[in-house]
Amino acid sequence: QDFTINKTYSLFGDNVNLRAKPSTAAKELTRLRIGFEVKIIAKTDVIFESGVTKAPWYEVEYKNIKGFIPGNFLARKALKNDTHSMFFNKKMSKEHGAQLAIRTIIGKEYSKYQEHSMQLYVSTVSVIVEGNYDLQNVVNVIKIQHHGDSCGAENGFTYFFLKENYELVYIAHLSVSGDVGYFESETFTFTTNERTGKQAILFTKEEGEVIDDDTQWTESKTMTRYYEWNGTELVPEFSKKFYRNEKSN
Repeated sequence: QDFTINKTYSLFGDNVNLRAKPSTAAKELTRLRIGFEVKIIAKTDVIFESGVTKAPWYEVEYKNIKGFIPGNFLARKALKNDTHSMFFNKKMSKEHGAQLAIRTIIGKEYSKYQEHSMQLYVSTVSVIVEGNYDLQNVVNVIKIQHHGDSCGAENGFTYFFLKENYELVYIAHLSVSGDVGYFESETFTFTTNERTGKQAILFTKEEGEVIDDDTQWTESKTMTRYYEWNGTELVPEFSKKFYRNEKSN
C-alpha cells in the first residue's frame, strides 16, 4: 500500500541517502539511520528498482530538510519503547516470494540491528504484542496475524519470542483456515502441564467437517501436545506431525 501523505514514518533501512531529487545519482543531502522519523510530503511517479523490488520515490522531510527516498526503505509499522524498537516491512525475493521482514534494535545501537523474516501468506497482517506468560528469559510474545479475505485463505499466526537480551526468536507458524464445509485450526495455549506441574505451551490441532448444513452437524478431530520452553528453545523440537509410538510385542 501507499504511505499516507502528511504522516510520519520510521526508517526501516539503515544509512539511507536522502537525495535532492528522486534519483540515485542526485546529490546526497544527509544520511538517515534505522528508526529515524520522516514526514511524507508527496509520492512521485519515479520508480526505484532493486532486484525484484520496485517502489516509488517519496518526497519526505527530516528535521526541516526536504528530500527524496525510495518507499521500500520506510517501515510499514514501528513499535518503540525505552529499551528496544521493532520495525516491519515487506520484501520480495525470487526464492521465497513475499516475506515480512522484522528488524530489532536495542536502545540507539543502530548499527547492531537484528533482522528476521517470515513468509507472508496474505497481503494484510497485524502485530500483536503479549506478555511473557512467565516463560524463562522471555520479555514478550510477538504474534503476527495473517488476515485472509476469502474462503480457504490463511488466517493463522506466526509466533516469535522476544528474549531478555531483545533477541527475536522464531517459534512456529500456526495455521487457521477454512472453506465451505471444512475447517482447520492450530493454536498455542500458555498453561501448566498437569502431569509435570511445569509451565508449558499446549499445541492443539483441530480438523472438522460440516456433515449436515441444516442441523450444523459437525464431525471433528482434535490432537494436542505439550511443549516446554527452556529459555532458549522449545522442548521437544516443534513439529506438527502426529505419530503413534510403535508397540513392542
